[in-house]
Amino acid sequence: MRYVQLGGSGLKVSRIGLGAWQVGSSEWGWNKDYSEKDIVEAIMRAHELGVNFIDTAEIYGGGLSEVIVGRAVKEFRDEVVIATKVWVTHLTYDGVIKACERSLSRLGTDVIDLYQVHWPNPLIPLSSTMRAMERLVELGKVRAIGVSNFSATRLRTAQECLRREEIVTNQVKYNLVERGIERGLLPYCEREKITIIAYSPLAQGFLTAKYSSSNAPRDLVRRINPLFDPLVLRRAEPLFRLLRDIAARRGASPDQVALAWLLKRPNLVAIPGVKNPQQAESNAAAEGIELSEEEWEALAREGAKLSKKGLLPYLRTPLRILGAV
Repeated sequence: MRYVQLGGSGLKVSRIGLGAWQVGSSEWGWNKDYSEKDIVEAIMRAHELGVNFIDTAEIYGGGLSEVIVGRAVKEFRDEVVIATKVWVTHLTYDGVIKACERSLSRLGTDVIDLYQVHWPNPLIPLSSTMRAMERLVELGKVRAIGVSNFSATRLRTAQECLRREEIVTNQVKYNLVERGIERGLLPYCEREKITIIAYSPLAQGFLTAKYSSSNAPRDLVRRINPLFDPLVLRRAEPLFRLLRDIAARRGASPDQVALAWLLKRPNLVAIPGVKNPQQAESNAAAEGIELSEEEWEALAREGAKLSKKGLLPYLRTPLRILGAV
């Protein structure tokens, strides 16, 4: 397993991390095939394989995700980097401080390695949010500051609000077919040495190449995702074939190839989710796949084609949501 430093923080994390956004979500009626036992075993197996980065948030599972993550890493807490996030309604100065205390309690730890602003909130001055984040570092409750879903402009403004600390990460959606950050944000983060944490690196399972227009997933989370519209799945077949072909040549799986495509970028950490130890093993193995330049470029071209063609289903999203709930 290779490791990368989060910005200038000194924190070194595995290139493949573990995203815990669905941990505890069964309590909300989603993904009932997730069990706490499976998740804990998956986290422990990932740790055995060298994965030392786990990302969660106070909003995930109504706080249950943090609780489960804390239980899972209790025996090896000092060997992992825990990242969590403060929700948009808690971004006042006092709100950030109190939210951090609650997260510390749920995680069962005395310090959060990476504390992130989950989403920007234009109704709350960014200056007060970032002052609170910096204060938490001064108090020793947080080791490093990050943000999530920030544009380059907002990221620059957030950094200007800090006096002593630096923003070391920006967590954003990024995968082979959802590549909006390439237009401006990705180059900015590369120049400023801000590490990208790529969430949804497999596009909620879209890049496993196991779905088709006649075999679309039926769970709520994916039914409201336009990528799983039958029209998009039909148009995705060339990309799916390419993923399968490269995977077959390398004795890998399509999802491992999709993760390897992301990891070609040096200043990036991918955080796929896991349901069980087997998925943890599969994700970790992807880090060892080195795509050739030709393979990387072929995938990039095919993914870009799909992105351009996949706009119509987004207009149908409201109808799909109404049909899903």
